[in-house]
Amino acid sequence: MIGSKNKKYPRVKCVCIDVDGTIIQNGRLNKKLAEWASRKRDSGFEVILWSAQGKEHAEKVAAKYGIEKTFSAIISKPGYIVDDLGWNWTKYTKVIRNLI
Repeated sequence: MIGSKNKKYPRVKCVCIDVDGTIIQNGRLNKKLAEWASRKRDSGFEVILWSAQGKEHAEKVAAKYGIEKTFSAIISKPGYIVDDLGWNWTKYTKVIRNLI
């Protein structure tokens, strides 16, 4: 598992990818990110596509570019998070920006 010695829990093999401005940039598929996501899926990661515009938007984008099978789930970006850690849950996640 991916993780750090300083973390309470190891980083789980799950990656969530945003639609607009991330996997889609300037109206085009970010091929580098789509290929990376596919490799992650092939190596055992859960790969989730999400959008603040909703599940239907994310599904339409995935279908348009033929990348639906890359994702184990296509969802709306969460509007609410229920977690005993509040926003501190984010300390167990890593933001990856070099693919966008």
